[in-house]
Amino acid sequence: MMLPAIRHLDTVARLVFGTDSTNKIGEETKRLGIESDAKISLLVDAGVAKLGLADKVVTSLEAEGLKTEIYSEIEREPTLDTVQASVDFVRSGGFDVVVGIGGGSAMDVAKAAAIMATNPGQVPEYYGGYEDRISRKPLPKILVPTTGGTGSEMSNAAVAINEKAVKTFITSPYALADVAIVDPLMSVSCPPRVTASSGMDALSHALESFLTPRHTQISDAFALHAIRITASSLRSAYYEGEDVQARSNMALAAALGGMGMNVVPNNIGHCVAEAIGPMYKIPHGVTMALVTPYQMEYNLPASLERMALLASYLGENVHGLAVREAAQEAVRSVSRLVEDLELPTSLKALRIPKSELPRIVSYIVEERQFMYDLTSWNPKKLSTENVTELFDKMWEGSLLKEET
Repeated sequence: MMLPAIRHLDTVARLVFGTDSTNKIGEETKRLGIESDAKISLLVDAGVAKLGLADKVVTSLEAEGLKTEIYSEIEREPTLDTVQASVDFVRSGGFDVVVGIGGGSAMDVAKAAAIMATNPGQVPEYYGGYEDRISRKPLPKILVPTTGGTGSEMSNAAVAINEKAVKTFITSPYALADVAIVDPLMSVSCPPRVTASSGMDALSHALESFLTPRHTQISDAFALHAIRITASSLRSAYYEGEDVQARSNMALAAALGGMGMNVVPNNIGHCVAEAIGPMYKIPHGVTMALVTPYQMEYNLPASLERMALLASYLGENVHGLAVREAAQEAVRSVSRLVEDLELPTSLKALRIPKSELPRIVSYIVEERQFMYDLTSWNPKKLSTENVTELFDKMWEGSLLKEET
């Protein structure tokens, strides 16, 4: 009997999940051994700051005698310059703890700020791929998501856009939260479009980790439950934003997706989406929503059995269907979900010029796929020809054309 290869799972030290769990942040900070009168930096994206979502956090922290200071100069898709400015704020403030409140952007910036507060040098030195460049333990960090999508509160990565408009990242156990506080009520005021796009990001994490040829039983467990609850809850969260059960399910799906990424990275879907998003200033969740059904179709021939299994977890009745038909129904199911969420379904709709596709394809095939190690993690090997076909379909908005 061949035993499975040794793998590891990086996890957050503590997860506090449930409605009103934000009220526990003061108590949880003290649990980290933080003394009264300590200084807490709250890194919050601008939109979250305007909604007042940080107020509950401040109230809980100050009730424990902790001093707080809010920094909210964080845009939705942060650049390395944004990260450096946040790092400078934390370094100069003499803070004892970093709290990130918001979507993936705020949480990723908070991770980097906590890391750089104790490590020397400048931000760009620490970004660039899967190599762990961090040598010193960061400041304690607490992450509080306000969307049900990125899973950054549970993941070991922090993403930013570099000077070439390319997404780059830190990957390290040191990027994990000391405490993740996941309160579904924090996402109730999330705008519908952000709810839809961040929810599709959560789904994409689960789908990609399930389809990779190097999946594990642990990553499958995270992925399949996240897929099931996203398929049953994301429409409700989008159309009925105050449905707390739907919000709770999506918060859980996001957390599970983040945990899954700590076991197996993403595949061609994220490679493509994280290339075109910064190039054309398209929000990450929107590009993921568009790319996801197409990457499923692209990988379908190399993942027939697993793709067919996905269909039932997506809520489709595939009883009696042949394996290929069931696999195709999984693709259609995700495509219908994107349409129901009123998100773009083609590159043409995003006004990406068709004349630029060859340049993007060349970049994906000749350079970017190696940054993501797609030769190991993607089911189907990339070539100029098959990636060109993928982009042609994405540009037109055509899925599952009948074979002739």
